[in-house]
Amino acid sequence: MDAGTIVLIANPAAQNGRGSWAAVEAASLFSARVGENGFRLVLTERPGHAAAIARDLPSGVRAVVALGGDGIINEVASGLMERPAADRPPLGVIPAGSGNDYAETLGMNGSLPKAVDRILQFRTVSADVGRVNGRYFVETLSFGLDAAIALDTVERRVRTGKAGTRLYLEAAVDQLFHHLALYPFKAVVEGDGANRDGVSAPFGHPGDLAGSALPRVVEGEAYLFAVQIGPTYGGHFHITPDAAIDDGLFDLCWATPSLGPWKALAVLLAAKGGHHTGNSHIHLDRAPALTLDFAVEPPAQIDGEKITGTHFEIDCIPRALTVICGR
Repeated sequence: MDAGTIVLIANPAAQNGRGSWAAVEAASLFSARVGENGFRLVLTERPGHAAAIARDLPSGVRAVVALGGDGIINEVASGLMERPAADRPPLGVIPAGSGNDYAETLGMNGSLPKAVDRILQFRTVSADVGRVNGRYFVETLSFGLDAAIALDTVERRVRTGKAGTRLYLEAAVDQLFHHLALYPFKAVVEGDGANRDGVSAPFGHPGDLAGSALPRVVEGEAYLFAVQIGPTYGGHFHITPDAAIDDGLFDLCWATPSLGPWKALAVLLAAKGGHHTGNSHIHLDRAPALTLDFAVEPPAQIDGEKITGTHFEIDCIPRALTVICGR
């Protein structure tokens, strides 16, 4: 592989097999623009393959482009993070999944030809990367209700072939009315991320003032707990609408009692446009790191993929990746 090559890593199984057609179209567009010697298409063959490809690329690659959903983007980013910091080529994304949240965060939503055009303009920013118990993520880590919905969405997509917001809402209604549960938690929140709920941390110890450099303890019961780098999850629900990918901080959101299914559904629908943040059951915070413990194992997901456990050590690696953005 020559230096200066654009490498497209594509998941042919994305969108229940439609990813293969998107890969062929993207390959044709790239080849027409940069020539056959300036481009290479690599198709993934198994889970974890994309991470291995990205990790083992030779030095001097011009860019690595992930085509698929948030899962393959997570894999490619994780592979790049295993390389020395000075040898991580820019990451571009072409959305071809069901959620495509990171693509939207980077301004890469839209048609495939537009995505290729934007990638070849090479507008880049330095983006934060999250890490939980040694695993990397680029957009979202969540627990409880939202994770249960995300994981249910994956199962429904495989079973029905549907995708997008409608599929997410179908899963959400089922979870809200049949599986709504509270998860006791304790979070030790690091840094001075300026709690956005008010002067003191909700459920925190007396005297835990916002902006304090000392760790703050937050504990109680929550329906959901989201740790975000980007603003959206679940197919463009703006759970943390003010999140920025280059500030070195996570945006945190958790929902507390008492919410019945109908109230919870109203809050969820408001979150589609980021209008849930004034609700008294919704709490927002920012932090560069936190430790999160649950009394019982909650549903949990990282960039749309299932994770397990009750103890999570989470930190933000500031500006660890160079990413190609559309705006």
